[in-house]
Amino acid sequence: MRASIAKGAAWMVLFRLLDRSIGIVSTAALARLLLPADFGLVAMAMSIIAIIELASTFSFEMALIQKAEPSRAHYDTAWTLNLLTGCSGAIVIALATPAAVSFYGDSRLMPVMLVLAAIWCAASFENVGTVDFRREMNFSKEFKLMFIRRITAFAATMLAAFTLRSYWALIIGTVTARVMGLVLSYAMHAFRPRLALAHWRELFAFSGWLVLGNIAGVLIGKVPHFVVGRMFGAPSLGAYSVGSEIANLAYTELVAPINRAMFPGYSRLIDQPEAFRRICLDATTVILAVVFPVTVMVAVLAQPIVRVLLGAQWADAAPIIQFLAVSGAVSAVTSNNVAAYMALGRPRLMLVLVGTRLVVLLLGIVWLARPYGIAGVATADFLASAACLAVSVPLLFSTVRISSADYLRCTWRPLLASVAMGFASWFAVANLPAATSVVAALWAIAVGALIAVLTYPLTYLALWRAAGKPQTIEVEIARRAAAWLQSRLRRPR
Repeated sequence: MRASIAKGAAWMVLFRLLDRSIGIVSTAALARLLLPADFGLVAMAMSIIAIIELASTFSFEMALIQKAEPSRAHYDTAWTLNLLTGCSGAIVIALATPAAVSFYGDSRLMPVMLVLAAIWCAASFENVGTVDFRREMNFSKEFKLMFIRRITAFAATMLAAFTLRSYWALIIGTVTARVMGLVLSYAMHAFRPRLALAHWRELFAFSGWLVLGNIAGVLIGKVPHFVVGRMFGAPSLGAYSVGSEIANLAYTELVAPINRAMFPGYSRLIDQPEAFRRICLDATTVILAVVFPVTVMVAVLAQPIVRVLLGAQWADAAPIIQFLAVSGAVSAVTSNNVAAYMALGRPRLMLVLVGTRLVVLLLGIVWLARPYGIAGVATADFLASAACLAVSVPLLFSTVRISSADYLRCTWRPLLASVAMGFASWFAVANLPAATSVVAALWAIAVGALIAVLTYPLTYLALWRAAGKPQTIEVEIARRAAAWLQSRLRRPR
């Protein structure tokens, strides 16, 4: 099972790396073709739509994955419920559009939101059979489906941006992604759903908790956007939204795909508590070993990264990235815990976590937004994520029966190695000329990255030796990577 999970995680991480590479190219190009206000307008629309969408998204596919042996009727019921909730949500978006236009004071939102509502309704017809790719841990097919959809949407967005030089390019990209997802779901899986509601109570028993968690989750993500857009305007919201996207790279591009593979793997180990605990600790170690160093480097190199990727006009996004990068790292730590709770059939614990984070976020925004501006909003986000972590770790100990000593053994090495790497990179970059040009910014990124590449593994190795050379998951991964590399080098040409 460990090998299957590792292979699935590798496929998902590969997709996210390719997806992010495309995204970086797209963001860099669009930032020069479009204005911050264009991004801000679309962010306004998506802030409204995301709340309605997640409030009506029950994640019935998660219930199918968690269930040991779902029947044909379970699949049909899940598809029918997705269809009903998707179309109902689209109607609510259409009805809410005039209020959104009045709230933000921008009439351009009217056609944007109506188009997004219509395409969301159409996407609710997607074939639920593709959930088998995850159930059977066949992540190569999952990779193919998501990659084709992503590259097609990228091409459509860039073509529209060069042609229109308008925020409509972003909308066209979203529409293309939804349409391709619908078409591919039927092209890649033979299952043909039928209308049925035979198991709706059973699916709701699991997914009902997810709806509440989804509502809280989208509020966590969008309340800061509401506040920034309302109090500081579209340009500030554009800087905040793009800065948030860059800051959360480690979570969205590395941890989220790992968790996508972890959930079906966990679901197959619920009758093996010892194996479940071992896999949970292994996943925690790997996630921390990857997320902490990436997060630290994003924070240290925020200013030159913004200068290179976005341009001088986006300078306000740099401090936002530094604040939110830490929040993203903390979120990554808690996300693996949530996957474990879900696999154990305890989604209510996820609601406890996101509820805690939402309450602290709201209190922090009330306290910090007006006196400190968008930096205060970002600080409130960090405080909320820290509070969520403080609740999540004890819950993990009691639910999965993991001891604090075992958890500490997983966390201290990547944490200390990342701190040492961050100080070394910061010192090196701080002694370089100011990154006032693209060339100087590229040089700062190169120097900082080189210091990080040298410092992090050496520090990690020293800490591992100081701990008595324990045979942990990092050691196994390093051995397998070395064996793979040796086999490639020895292969006859």
